[in-house]
Amino acid sequence: MTDTTPWTIDEIAAYAARYGLTRLEPAHLERMREIADKVALASAAIPRMPRKSDEPAPVFRVPLT
Repeated sequence: MTDTTPWTIDEIAAYAARYGLTRLEPAHLERMREIADKVALASAAIPRMPRKSDEPAPVFRVPLT
């Protein structure tokens, strides 16, 4: 597992602004900062296929019945 550095409030504010979340209250940004490390660790634990072409996401077929 990769070691990560904790998110700072400035990084969270920049991340939020990048995705259009410009009107968040400081309390919202602080809450995002609190959970950011847990989210990063959880997403890093999701196994990935060796190649992107092997992932199931590019193909979505509804069964025809």
